[in-house]
Amino acid sequence: MSSDLSTRRFIILTTWATLAVGSVYLFLFEPGKTGFFPACMFRTLTGLTCPGCGSTRAMHQLLHGHPVAAFKLSPLLLIVLPILIYLLVRHTGWAIRGATPPGNRLPAPIIYAIFFALLSFWIFRNTSLYPFVS
Repeated sequence: MSSDLSTRRFIILTTWATLAVGSVYLFLFEPGKTGFFPACMFRTLTGLTCPGCGSTRAMHQLLHGHPVAAFKLSPLLLIVLPILIYLLVRHTGWAIRGATPPGNRLPAPIIYAIFFALLSFWIFRNTSLYPFVS
């Protein structure tokens, strides 16, 4: 049990360190202009944007204090980011205390609704009706 706890704590520590290093790199280098940022494989292969397209540029804008520019690049990221941060902080608390995280508590209809919203955004983003420039 102790090695399992130390492994979970190591994974959380590594996750936070990776996020910190990645954030500093993203703050210093603008995606698409400097630094090394891999291209979106879906966009490269199809010419269409995926739900995550623009997220790296949006995070760069967010780190520089430009939330409106970030939202224009990737509205989905700005909607989901607070949830992801909350979940990571909550999971970090469980790992530090040695508690076991509970299993999935989302009912199937909610999971299907999230999937439908993501798929709808993906389709809408590739139409001429989409109001934001990516």
